[in-house]
Amino acid sequence: MKRIYIFCSVLLCLLLGSCKDYDDSAIQDKLNDFKERIAALKEKADKLNEDISKLGYLTDGNVITSVTQNSDGQYVLTYKDSNNEEKAVIVATTEDVIEIPILGVRLNDEDRLYYWTTTTDNETNWLTDNAGKKVPVCGYTPEMGVNADGYWTVDGEILKDSQGNPIPATTDETCIFKKIAKTEDGSLEITLGNGETLTLEVFNSLNLKLKSDAVTIVSDTSKPLKIEYEVTGESAENAIVAIAQAVNVKATLDKETRTLTVTFENGFDEGHVIITAYDLNHLVIRPLLFKKN
Repeated sequence: MKRIYIFCSVLLCLLLGSCKDYDDSAIQDKLNDFKERIAALKEKADKLNEDISKLGYLTDGNVITSVTQNSDGQYVLTYKDSNNEEKAVIVATTEDVIEIPILGVRLNDEDRLYYWTTTTDNETNWLTDNAGKKVPVCGYTPEMGVNADGYWTVDGEILKDSQGNPIPATTDETCIFKKIAKTEDGSLEITLGNGETLTLEVFNSLNLKLKSDAVTIVSDTSKPLKIEYEVTGESAENAIVAIAQAVNVKATLDKETRTLTVTFENGFDEGHVIITAYDLNHLVIRPLLFKKN
């Protein structure tokens, strides 16, 4: 028994001695490099999310009122929201894009609403929810991120390419806004990082104010929903207010009381109404989304 004790003691001493002599600096350096890379990728994701939010503000029905440049060469875009409050976003552009951005927007020709898109393998497709439906810009902004393994995520879900493989995030130069310009007729032209172009009107003579959130959660579908509206601006008196589209709901306008009434049919799950104001020169488009609680 004494011999076994001595043997174990000697073996323990040898093991402890060998651990002290082991150089793990190479492993530590790799771990530190990985941590720094993930931190840099998350910083890049934060910057992209800022620009994604700005892109949402510009394409969810807000009226762009002016386009200017500051002393740093950045674009200052002012807009009026559905509360008729004037706000501004500052946008920096980057033309030397190495990595195509993952998120963007595209106008859907069927309902004239902007929807979020994803670009992978140089191919742009609609961003879809768990039910496979397109995700509208109105009332929702997706969030990009980087997981612990260094892959891009959207709203916490790993983004995959056309082959079903996770997309590794890189620190290569990328952007949401590639170029901004004003056209001859004064419109705002935005070139996104994936090369697609948006053209938005710029005017300050008309706005449509709604006493409603962009997305309304409907608790009781048996009761009609009434939403007050107001037309503002120097051409408001001659503006024509109309319902451009009502999907999965019924909508009527009372122009005397300036009220939009929305009713829901049996089996309602979600739908939308597009209400417009037009002064023969400019068009304000206000989408309203409704979802069953």
